[in-house]
Amino acid sequence: MGHRDELLKLYHIGVEDLEANRTGRLSNRQAQYLRQNGIRSVILTIIIIGVLAAVLFGVATKPLAPIQWILTGILAALVFAIGYNDYSKLRLAAADPRVECLTGPARIQRRGRAGWYLSIAHRDFKLPAHSKIMKSDANYRVYIAPKAPRESCIVALEPDGWD
Repeated sequence: MGHRDELLKLYHIGVEDLEANRTGRLSNRQAQYLRQNGIRSVILTIIIIGVLAAVLFGVATKPLAPIQWILTGILAALVFAIGYNDYSKLRLAAADPRVECLTGPARIQRRGRAGWYLSIAHRDFKLPAHSKIMKSDANYRVYIAPKAPRESCIVALEPDGWD
């Protein structure tokens, strides 16, 4: 298996995805994936708010003081705002079929607890996991959905000019 095939398998990229990306647009599968990530964001938001409420009612002494209600409301509103922001950006990215292509030498680096990042064309992107098969300082083509949040904007990547 060549380097390109390993990358496609590791990141679940289909040949039809790359064909669409090379023409500057998202594939249907990639748009669906962005929509699913938006739904996951909403579900995670609901779970976090539920856990926050469970902790409040399970641990706090009764009756609840007004400050407890106020702080819980503020925290729930912040969690909701973050989740909704992520959801709306992912929905917009899925609705916009444009894809940008960045080419050049790519650098993979770990940034402590923040995880693994890919740097290409003077831009940084968070990777879902470390790719031991990606070669630092090798040339790659990275396709991004420009309206997606940084954690979700890479939709495909491939080696540029070598296998």
